[in-house]
Amino acid sequence: MRIGIDIDDTVSNSNKMIIEEALKYDEEFLNGRGFKDKNGVSFMEKFYWNVYNVDDFFNRIRKGYFFLNLEVKGEADKYISKLYNDGHEIYFITRRRNKFIVRRKTKKWLKNKGIKYHKIAFGIVEKGQYCKDNKVDLFIDNDYKNIESATNLGVRSLLMADEYNKDIDKYDMVYNWKDIYDIVNGVK
Repeated sequence: MRIGIDIDDTVSNSNKMIIEEALKYDEEFLNGRGFKDKNGVSFMEKFYWNVYNVDDFFNRIRKGYFFLNLEVKGEADKYISKLYNDGHEIYFITRRRNKFIVRRKTKKWLKNKGIKYHKIAFGIVEKGQYCKDNKVDLFIDNDYKNIESATNLGVRSLLMADEYNKDIDKYDMVYNWKDIYDIVNGVK
C-alpha cells in the first residue's frame, strides 16, 4: 500500500512549538503585543501582525533550528517505521517550502528521529491532487481541507485529530498512530 503522510501536526508537534516561537518573536521584535485571538487560525488572526511580520517570522525560523527541534507526535516514528518495514511505501507530502534549507533540515529531522520513508514531496499545496496523481492508497493529514480534497478525488483518507479539527465529524478521525497502524492492517 502507498501511504501519503503530512508532516506538521501529523508526524511532528509543530503547532505547539511554532506558537511558542511566535510569542518569543512577538516579544523580541514587535514590543510584545501578544495574542489578538488565541483561537485565530492564521497568524494575522492570532496576533497583531501584518503580512510582513508573518513573512519575517517564518524566514527567521526557517534559518534557525526550529525544524530540527520538533518533537515526534505520539509514536509516529515507531509506527511509520513499522509500516515501512511491513513493505508499505511511505510518501511524505508537505506544504513546507521546496527550498534547499527546508528540505535539508526536514530530511535531517526525519533521519534523526529514525523515521523511514521512500519519497518526500515539498511545496505541495494541492495534496489531494498529488495523492491521486501519485496513486496514493491512503492519505493521513491533520488539515481537514486536504482530507476533503483527497476524499473528493477518491483517495481514502484519515484525519489526524488536533485542536483545530476536533469539531469536524465528516471524515474518518484517528487519534494516534497505533490506530492508523491497526487500520492499515485491517484490525480496525
